Amino acid sequence: MKIDHVEGYLALSGKTKTYFATAVSLWDADFYVKVDDDVHVNIATLGQILSKQAWKPRVYMGCMKSGPVLSEKGVRYYEPEHWKFGEPGNKYFRHATGQLYAISKDLATYISINKHVLHKYINEDVSLGSWFLGLDVEHIDDRRLCCGTPPDCEWK
Repeated sequence: MKIDHVEGYLALSGKTKTYFATAVSLWDADFYVKVDDDVHVNIATLGQILSKQAWKPRVYMGCMKSGPVLSEKGVRYYEPEHWKFGEPGNKYFRHATGQLYAISKDLATYISINKHVLHKYINEDVSLGSWFLGLDVEHIDDRRLCCGTPPDCEWK
């Protein structure tokens, strides 16, 4: 699928928003999955994992984490809006790591409808997680969807 977006690390939140909004408008599916291009996916296994959740209306599934909010300029994953997360040293809310996650049709539709008002943080996985705060969403932490760095991502 080709989408109209700006490419680059600082634009990943916008790309993610555009992807889900476009995908839900093109295809009728139970789930929409985002996977980094350097992650190898066993489609049959992923299908089995998702099929067990298909009857649920608002599912956000992935390898959930809650890492530190980095407030020091110049470090990787620096969060310019760190002050919104409270005192220095605080952690982000629980969200799926960016390598691979799935959201149900209801959540993809929510993104599509509200894309113009959903805030984008510097990290796309944090942005996606923030869009579901305050909603009645089931967060599913499935460790089979965890992926560190290659070659770990290749064999899972």
